[in-house]
Amino acid sequence: MSKDDTKEAVTTDELIMAQMIRLDAIAQLLIEKGILSEEEFYTKLKNVQAQYQNVSET
Repeated sequence: MSKDDTKEAVTTDELIMAQMIRLDAIAQLLIEKGILSEEEFYTKLKNVQAQYQNVSET
């Protein structure tokens, strides 16, 4: 039996949660290091979210 055969299947929800945690950690580090402010982060987040919503509506 290979090492890959012993791995458990990962659910989509687990993958999404892991990705969200990674992105949150990156955002927090960027803010903590002063690379961007919370205001800049949230402004960009809102802009990107609006772009995705506009694309999905067309």
